[in-house]
Order: sequence, then C-alpha cells, then structure tokens
Amino acid sequence: MNNKKAGELMVPISEYPHIGENAAIKDAFSILRKNFEEGRGYRSVLVLNEKEQLKGVIGLSDLIRAVEPGFLKIKSDTYQGFSPEYPALTVIWQEIFSEKCREEAGKQVKEVMTPVHATVTLEDSIAKVAYLLVMTKSRILPVLDKEKVIGVVRLVDVFNEIADVVLLNNQ
Repeated sequence: MNNKKAGELMVPISEYPHIGENAAIKDAFSILRKNFEEGRGYRSVLVLNEKEQLKGVIGLSDLIRAVEPGFLKIKSDTYQGFSPEYPALTVIWQEIFSEKCREEAGKQVKEVMTPVHATVTLEDSIAKVAYLLVMTKSRILPVLDKEKVIGVVRLVDVFNEIADVVLLNNQ
C-alpha cells in the first residue's frame, strides 16, 4: 500500500455510473437499479456537464429525498426530532405518495445533486485518498485528469487496502 496511487484503485469512468446534469431524476433511479440488478454495488451516480466535467454526485439518499413530496420534507437542516403527528399523517399521505413521487421524478438531477467536496488525481497516494474520504465523510472520490473525470476511488477499496496492511501485520 505504501507506494500505491489512486489510479491503481480507481474504477474507470466507463464502468462507473454517470449521468448528465440535465437528466431527469427518474433516469438516475434507472441507472442505479440496473447496476444493482447486474450485481454491481454502486450507490451513487456521478453528475457531469456536457463537457464531461464533474458537477456533483447523487446517491441513494439524495434520490429518495428528491422524490419525497414537498409536504413531507422537513424544512430545517438541523434535526430536532419528528413531530408526534408525523407517523399518523403518513397514513393519510400514503394515498397520494406514489403519485407525488412520480411527479417529483421529472426534476433535473442538477436540482438535487450533492456537490463534490474533494477530488484526487491518478498520482495521489492512498494515504491522501484515505484522509480525504474520512475528512469529507465521502464514500467516493472522483479521480480527475485536468478537469475531466476519469474514474472513482471508493471507500470500500481503500478500506480493503488498509485492511490488507493491518491484517498482514497481525499475522
């Protein structure tokens, strides 16, 4: 692991799900569902502009939050607990929930994507990648060559590299 670089662990962009920023949220659902059905465990989709420049990422939670009807959304960014009437109200909302989800799925991905807080290059060390993943609380880090995304380093792959080192030293 000492000399490994991000490029050695990355999943090439040709294999990682990505979508245009103007695509519908429904398309992102479709991409991730297809990946799950094919046995790949990708939990997010990179969002690119028409020049293939990284604009953001959209994950499972982002997608669920995106189609959640507006009347169910919590207005505060700070969690303060749910109102006791929320569970009871969901019974009433259930009747229109599916319809509202389908309506919301027409929104563009760029409206709900999460900005990327860090990126790496092919030559960045695994130590730097691990540091950035932990500090940004990310599960993936896009790998860039200039401004173009060429791949993704995943938290699980960095974990496996570190596990190999830790477990080798313990044997």
